[in-house]
Amino acid sequence: MPSSTSTPTVFICAATGSQGLNLSRQLREANWPVHATVRNPTSPPALALAKLGVNLTVGDWDNAAALASSMAGCTHLFLNTTIGFAPGQDPSHERIQAARILTLAKSAGVRHVVYSSALAIDRLAEVAHLDPSSIAGQSVYSKQAIEATLRTIGFDSWTVLRGASFMENYLAPKVAMFGAFRATGVWTAAYAPDTVLPLVDTDDIARFAVAVFRDPARFHGKGVAVAGDALTPAQIVDRLSKATGRKLVFVQLTEEEIATQGEVNPFIRAQLVIAQLIRFIDMEEPKSWGVPLTTFDAFLERNQEGVRETYL
Repeated sequence: MPSSTSTPTVFICAATGSQGLNLSRQLREANWPVHATVRNPTSPPALALAKLGVNLTVGDWDNAAALASSMAGCTHLFLNTTIGFAPGQDPSHERIQAARILTLAKSAGVRHVVYSSALAIDRLAEVAHLDPSSIAGQSVYSKQAIEATLRTIGFDSWTVLRGASFMENYLAPKVAMFGAFRATGVWTAAYAPDTVLPLVDTDDIARFAVAVFRDPARFHGKGVAVAGDALTPAQIVDRLSKATGRKLVFVQLTEEEIATQGEVNPFIRAQLVIAQLIRFIDMEEPKSWGVPLTTFDAFLERNQEGVRETYL
């Protein structure tokens, strides 16, 4: 097992995703060694990781040998998995992968774990409209099971980061989850116009992970809510309109439209769940940790090029 005085070395799951790329960048800026697995080492995200100096091993989360090789010498783990959305995907697959990663990490000598989960996972019994058989239901119950596994493995410290809805969902390619919004400028959703949506920049999740890794004892056993802003759909489209100079509008779906579209579009039913998330976060709590947070306006300013490419 690595000594307590050795240089922290972090294994990052989903390093080619937005959270993983942001965390890799921040850790490499601090000269911390970073390890990760990638399916395709020639993909643009993998090449970006290599440019940062991330130690890459070819393989996926079902390849125990590749995971064990990549985790060798690691002291910290950033766990970030997702349920598969492909038709016929086994909803238990994410839980199996996460359990494999955690078990291998423990064997490799990893001592500190940060798990990127989501708001309300610890209070699912209080969430209305949550169908366990839906994609949203399968996803959140999977995360709940992973949190339970994390608590039992026996790491020196573990922390769960409960991120709000991603700000980058309003940029391409993820904006596709909002249907024709990008093309028409009209965002139709199941939200009421005055629904308050907590939002987070994935760069802030990475910043919190770095803070946890620097002081694991302070965050041990905590479920830390992470959100930098809270806006209504009308406020979101207003800010996007100002950032682009394009008139964008929000339209609430009728109950009949929600029922009809929800049968074929899982994101509609997920919105009924997301609309409740503000009940599960005190927006002052994330500030109390002393980690810088990003407002939606600041996010749009920093991502001006992406905003223009998405909407203009």
